[in-house]
Amino acid sequence: MSGITETGIVDVISDTRSNFVLEVFRVISFKPGFHFKMHSHKRVELNYILKGSCVMRFGEKLVKLNQNNSILILPASKHDFFVDSKQGVKIVQLEFVMNESVFEKLQTGNESDFSFLLNLKSKNNTHIKIPNNPEIGNCMERIIKEKKLKRNNFETLGKLYFLELIILLSCVINRQNQRLGDCENEYLKIAMNRMHSNYSSGVYVSDLAKECKISERYLRKLFETHLESTPQEYCNNLRINKSVELLADRTIPIKEIAYRVGYSTPQYFSRMFKLKYGFSPQVFRQILAEATH
Repeated sequence: MSGITETGIVDVISDTRSNFVLEVFRVISFKPGFHFKMHSHKRVELNYILKGSCVMRFGEKLVKLNQNNSILILPASKHDFFVDSKQGVKIVQLEFVMNESVFEKLQTGNESDFSFLLNLKSKNNTHIKIPNNPEIGNCMERIIKEKKLKRNNFETLGKLYFLELIILLSCVINRQNQRLGDCENEYLKIAMNRMHSNYSSGVYVSDLAKECKISERYLRKLFETHLESTPQEYCNNLRINKSVELLADRTIPIKEIAYRVGYSTPQYFSRMFKLKYGFSPQVFRQILAEATH
């Protein structure tokens, strides 16, 4: 990363003060059906899924995490999680506080290199999901190992590994942000706006392509390149995400929610919901009810 200065890195490593404090560092397993109720931390939480899967909830938003996924949870972000996998879930977990000196020493001419660090101080975001990056999990495990074994020079080695983790996170998150920026493609913007307005009534790729005045093949390529999704998958995610919001209102029957978001039958809605999150809309409502007691 060109913006990182060698001086800044040396300063972080040689600083005798603790540049970061690990308050939680562990590899932990949870059984199928386990539900950790709503909570928050003053510290940063980073989780990496070694095996299985789970679903985290941030307000009315659900985030599915599969093997090799990571999630960075920002301070004071309220969240809970439940294990949807029949095999349970195994997680590498770090919770840490960063010293202000780290921010100062890594200040460079190109602040965007570490722009995600600024999010750690911001209240605009709750979390950042990072799909399929085993390097992050590997680095986290090395930090935990050195912290537990306390071998010679473990503090210096721990700082090196932590700095490596910060650089990895910066690279991955900046790439993700770049892909989001690519959504400024005019054809893609037209298609996405149409889908957001009409997802409940049905959207056909052929109609979208005609409106954009491009071929269906090119439209599919735009979705795959910039959104890592097909148009159909994107539309289904819109429907499911809207249904999550509606399910929080227990006065609305699940059958009505299915029709509102565009599914032809409640059974089909339930099947698609379970395909994404590992449990049915009915079970999700039960989880929400448990969380409020």
